[in-house]
Amino acid sequence: MRQINGQSRVFEALDTGTITDKNYRDKLLSNCMAPQRIELKVNSQVMLIKNYDDTLANGSLGRVVGFMNEAEFDLYREGPDSLGSTMAELEHGEDNRPSGKGSVEATGPITTANKYPLVQFALPDGTSRQLLVQPEIWKVELPNGEVQAQRFQIPLILAWALSIHKAQGQTLERVKVDLGKVFEKGQAYVALSRATCTDGLQVLRFDRFKVMAHDKVRAFYDSLLSAREARDRSMGQFRVGECGEGSKALGEEHKKRDNGENNHAEAECQAAGFGG
Repeated sequence: MRQINGQSRVFEALDTGTITDKNYRDKLLSNCMAPQRIELKVNSQVMLIKNYDDTLANGSLGRVVGFMNEAEFDLYREGPDSLGSTMAELEHGEDNRPSGKGSVEATGPITTANKYPLVQFALPDGTSRQLLVQPEIWKVELPNGEVQAQRFQIPLILAWALSIHKAQGQTLERVKVDLGKVFEKGQAYVALSRATCTDGLQVLRFDRFKVMAHDKVRAFYDSLLSAREARDRSMGQFRVGECGEGSKALGEEHKKRDNGENNHAEAECQAAGFGG
């Protein structure tokens, strides 16, 4: 981030809820994917952490191309040239300085008057899509509907690198996975399964001894039946004499039905002159 020229914008989350004790509320929100504070610049690489629609989902990667409010974005969609000098800000930030580290502007608690990040996301089909990323809500909620804590923040995180723990639940089209520091059972699986295809996956420092499964997981999969075993077991339940009185009764019913069909066929044969 420090190597990117231009002005920074800092987005501070708005945290609320029925829990008024800040320390306790912060603890409840500690696992929230949205950060309490995020600093962005034009050309920052970011990741979307909310599902939007079929093309933009949790894990979509993009690049910040500017900052706009809703009115400016409406004009921008109609025609980028209609914004005039505002387009210069998309490239260098509001101070229009093409060089240097720039300054930092804090937005304070997010309001609708703020300028939000305009992000160009890469789509799975090779195209791109621009989205004005506006704040979303994350909740810590009780079964009775009480919202103990909630965070109002833009659904973005910086995405040059991400820990395996933070990557849980993400869907990544392109990802480079470093397994050198894997230390826990299931970690390698979580990391590798973020990729949607092998073409978009690069694995660094692979060590087969670090690909570990928990003993309970192994036991669960060992207890599963193959399709053939499940079919054979299902068929065996209907064999007379093997599965109790219910199967015996079913066998007797089948025998009565077969005898009835044979008697009916014999009567038809006699009526036709073929019987004795």
